[in-house]
Amino acid sequence: MKNKKLNIFIKICMVIYVITLGYAFYINWQGKYFGMTFVACLTPFIAPLFMKMIKIKVPEEFYLLNIIFIYFASLWGSCLGGYSTPYYDKFTHFASGIVICELAYMLYKYLLRNEKRKIVMCLFINAVNASVALLWEFYEYALLVFFQYDAIRNVTGVHDTITDMLVAVIGGILLTIYLVKYDQSTKDHFFVSLERKLYKINHK
Repeated sequence: MKNKKLNIFIKICMVIYVITLGYAFYINWQGKYFGMTFVACLTPFIAPLFMKMIKIKVPEEFYLLNIIFIYFASLWGSCLGGYSTPYYDKFTHFASGIVICELAYMLYKYLLRNEKRKIVMCLFINAVNASVALLWEFYEYALLVFFQYDAIRNVTGVHDTITDMLVAVIGGILLTIYLVKYDQSTKDHFFVSLERKLYKINHK
């Protein structure tokens, strides 16, 4: 019953994404953000395709988190002027820190499941998060070079880069505290349970 409700919710999110994407094409037709709207057609598939490439099956909750995050970070942010709203980009970078740390946690537990030293886990997932935050800044620069889309806008480049990475790291640290606390718990806390489901479906 729970999986059925989750499937319905995922489908609703997908429908909302497609409708919003259509709206974005309509208002951006041959405009400044038209190229970014095409990018938003591809971004929902990046994480799922990556997981397929490395041959890791994922639970349904993974697709839910993916579509919600991409909706706000890529579609609404880059195509519908979200990043023109003050602090919107800080919100998405903060959320990205949580999402990336969860993915790093999944990878860590997949590769080093018997490693019990919490400091190793903390260093691993936060190093991955910080690296992705840096790569995201490269991505924003690429948008400026190839699509003339200035994600930095009126903020000085150095300030924007540092604050973006900082809020992503803060988001990751907050999730790390949560993961350290509940990693060995027998109860199903959401982000820990998500990793356990991933491990289970890949080790049947």
